[in-house]
Amino acid sequence: MRASWYSQALYEALESHKGDDAKLLEQFKETVVRNGHAHMFPKILRSYERLLARKQKQATIEVTSATPISEKDVAELLKKAPFKNVLLPGHRTVVRKVDETITGGVVVRTSMMRVDASYKRMLLELYQKITGNL
Repeated sequence: MRASWYSQALYEALESHKGDDAKLLEQFKETVVRNGHAHMFPKILRSYERLLARKQKQATIEVTSATPISEKDVAELLKKAPFKNVLLPGHRTVVRKVDETITGGVVVRTSMMRVDASYKRMLLELYQKITGNL
């Protein structure tokens, strides 16, 4: 048995469980001990923490702009094309970042997709077309 399997099972059980998490954790502990894998608890914990970090990253949308942008503007932006195609029901957190090197526009990044509507990218593409460096 691998620690990652235990951590995945624990994550899914906690996600679908409605009620007392302490009781569920106690049952999980008893199952691991009964299976003779008590020595794996530190590995299971580390694997569970990595799994949580990965799930949290998947639920995060990162919006990068050249100047600070308000939450209201971000909400309006994410409703417009092409950004509305990036949103999934699992996205819960929006992180706003400022990167002055993109000159203008925005870059929206999720764990699976990146939509670059920055002036930096547009200017770079224009430069490459002018100089013939495709």
